[in-house]
Amino acid sequence: MPKFFIERTQLRSEPDGRKLVVFSGEDAHHLARVLRVKPGDLLTATDGQGRLYRLTVTALAAGTVSALVLGEEEDRTEPAVRITLYQSILKGEKMDWVLQKGTELGIAAFVPCLSLRTVARPEPELYSKKQERWQKIVTAAAKQSARGLIPTVRPVTPWTELQELLAGHPAVVAWEGERTFSLRTALDQLAAAGPPSELSLIIGPEGGLAPAEVEQLAAWGAVPVSLGPRILRAETAGPVTAALILYHFGALDPVPGGEEGEITFFNKGR
Repeated sequence: MPKFFIERTQLRSEPDGRKLVVFSGEDAHHLARVLRVKPGDLLTATDGQGRLYRLTVTALAAGTVSALVLGEEEDRTEPAVRITLYQSILKGEKMDWVLQKGTELGIAAFVPCLSLRTVARPEPELYSKKQERWQKIVTAAAKQSARGLIPTVRPVTPWTELQELLAGHPAVVAWEGERTFSLRTALDQLAAAGPPSELSLIIGPEGGLAPAEVEQLAAWGAVPVSLGPRILRAETAGPVTAALILYHFGALDPVPGGEEGEITFFNKGR
């Protein structure tokens, strides 16, 4: 069933007490021209603030599609653990890939940052254009993956500003130089104190983080962790680590209330 993001201003109350959602612009075009909806078709919409609306299309007009609200409930698609990915800017389409796949997985916010070995360094006057483009990528990925919110992409952030942003909640930094402390151990320790509501994840650029940077992050409260004996590419490390974190805290389990199915992985009779 198609899912759309709406603003509260799109909700209209009818004299009989019913509520309508009116789509316009790109959403109306997508509904009418791409999905070819017709009156009676079912949709869902989220306000990005935790509410999910079940809708039925009632009318199509020039540039608008109207839908009646059949019901309203909590949107339970968002992970309980809010992950912010601090990603050192990557070259070319690698950064786009991280933003897209990270959004699909459930990352809540992205902080593109500049570290010592960052190769891709846009000119400061291009920061706002980069942020705007990256936000569009994230918005499209959020719609495609039926997220309950559109993740935010912060402006390009210098290394010196990370300390303030990291303060107040747990943070882990994936580093190939860490030999003893694993991500699983770090997450087990966090879970023992109760699953965190927020968690920061820091990933270096193509050349990795410098040892001095990791020491500085540790001084700011971040915990260096190992992802195992194999070294992941910079564009792989963020989405993979985020997926492992979400899996650890149960955020990849089915939403409660759905029908349970039974899967047989092997035939005991063979």
